[in-house]
Amino acid sequence: MMSAVSRAEARLGIQIPEELLDKAKQLTDRKMEAKGFPPEYKNLLLEDVIIETCFMAAINGRCQECAQSA
Repeated sequence: MMSAVSRAEARLGIQIPEELLDKAKQLTDRKMEAKGFPPEYKNLLLEDVIIETCFMAAINGRCQECAQSA
């Protein structure tokens, strides 16, 4: 089974920069805690949060690779 990062990279068609992955992992942990999701939901949520984080970075001009994939 592919990891959340691999699935997100396949969906976006780019390699996700490490700083965005770190931010996405932090956001995922906060969402998991805030919403009280069970631990088995983390990988599914992480994939979507990585995608969202890349789109936000592209919109804000912080990631040229993300902007090209969007």
